[in-house]
Amino acid sequence: MLLEIILIILGFVFLIKGADLLVRAAASIAKKFNLSEMLIGLTIVALGTSLPEIFITITSSIDGHSDLVIGNAIGSCICNFLFVIGLASLIGTVKLDKRIVKIHLPISIFAMVLILFFGNAGEGIIKRWQGILLLLCAIIYILYTIYEEKKIKNKKINEEIIKEVEEIEMKSKSEGSITIYTILGLLGLKFGSDFVVENSIIIASNLGWSESFIGATIVALGTALPEIVTGIISARRCETDLLLGNITGSNIMNLFLLIGLGASISPLFFSAEFNRSLVILIAITVILQLIGIFVKRSKVNKLVGTFLILGYAIYVWSMT
Repeated sequence: MLLEIILIILGFVFLIKGADLLVRAAASIAKKFNLSEMLIGLTIVALGTSLPEIFITITSSIDGHSDLVIGNAIGSCICNFLFVIGLASLIGTVKLDKRIVKIHLPISIFAMVLILFFGNAGEGIIKRWQGILLLLCAIIYILYTIYEEKKIKNKKINEEIIKEVEEIEMKSKSEGSITIYTILGLLGLKFGSDFVVENSIIIASNLGWSESFIGATIVALGTALPEIVTGIISARRCETDLLLGNITGSNIMNLFLLIGLGASISPLFFSAEFNRSLVILIAITVILQLIGIFVKRSKVNKLVGTFLILGYAIYVWSMT
């Protein structure tokens, strides 16, 4: 059991480092083609944080572990909204941007309802064509996000995106360095996802836990590490303006991209316990939206953050 835990931790290290190397290589290539920092930030950097989840989804789908795919996607969303926002609010008050509340939170609710419908309309199976449709929704959302950011020309947002791009050392790299970064990044993602999936299944089998529980807790927490770190850093810098937007965008991509990708590779079996998790996720999203609409100054303070973390603890406990 100890060996499996060590390999899972090692797998997460490989996943995060592999994603980092691949993002650096892709950003360097983009820079060579004179793409703007805004575009790089909205596409390569944004998608880079989802690479660990993407590779775990591919590995789990190929091996036929549907519960791990869906559990990871939904569990990551719940972790983001409850644990990440809650933790950040204990360090510094989290601001709820009106644009996120009015546009992106409703889109995330639409994604949840759509998956809930797909999971219950087809004899408990999310089919390949439905997965392809979810992937199309992910592409449309990415294109809309790019269009939205260019349209509003928000200086603060532009500065934040440029800061993210600068933090990955946007220097001109040689073709050899780019090739090495790409190969090492892909190897890290491949072996990292194998370690996490295979050893999570072993632990679930030994302890009698379901794959959906492992996916919604251990795997979800591990793959949410970039968001957790980002949330802590943003709170310590008192730069939480974009935190909800980053998390909401990550959740939308988790639902559209991960479940869509998994179902496109192999139809996913949608167990009944996912209905409860999605209803909980919808309720959390609606509550955040109501706070953003009706609460003065639209902020998540320490009191609300404490309840969010408590809610996450109760959710994990209820999954056992």
